[in-house]
Amino acid sequence: MKKLLFCVFAGFFIALYFILTLFVLPEQFLSTEQLVPQPYLEIDLSDSDIVLGESFRLDIVSENRGDYGDIHIVSVAFPDLVKINEIVKIATYDFTQSSHYISIGDKIGSGYSGGVESTFSKYPSIEAMSRPVYPENKNHLGLIITPEKLGIFTIYVKSINIPHTSDLSHYPNSGFLDHQDEYVLVYSVNVNS
Repeated sequence: MKKLLFCVFAGFFIALYFILTLFVLPEQFLSTEQLVPQPYLEIDLSDSDIVLGESFRLDIVSENRGDYGDIHIVSVAFPDLVKINEIVKIATYDFTQSSHYISIGDKIGSGYSGGVESTFSKYPSIEAMSRPVYPENKNHLGLIITPEKLGIFTIYVKSINIPHTSDLSHYPNSGFLDHQDEYVLVYSVNVNS
């Protein structure tokens, strides 16, 4: 008999909780604060003109200027290359996860969808990642790049924080769109003979 009364009371309180949650006080139960991590990049390009055979350095300082985030990604892409090989070398790296190389044809996320939308890479890139990412946390990525052809050598740089809750969760948030349909900063170096 005691077990039956206990089960009835427990069932009553569980039912009351769900009724209050769904019908009486839904705003209080559903109004959780949404975190907005905000990536920011500072980029230093050592040279804008070099002679073929010389190298230049690209230094990136990335920072979360918003709320706590689960993942912080910095992507550096090379639309003029077929393969990164010995052309791009990592000189400095203090992200918490290992760097990830993306080759032409690899399936990648698109449109800030968190993997829901996808496309195929049209050029190689390097992704640096830290998780978690605390407010005001800074990471550094330094690349030494030695182009193998004359002309303009182009580099795309962007940063995305996850959760991707608004336009503030990616940097830049306007400008040129890359092959992922995501905004990038565009840098170029003139390679002379």
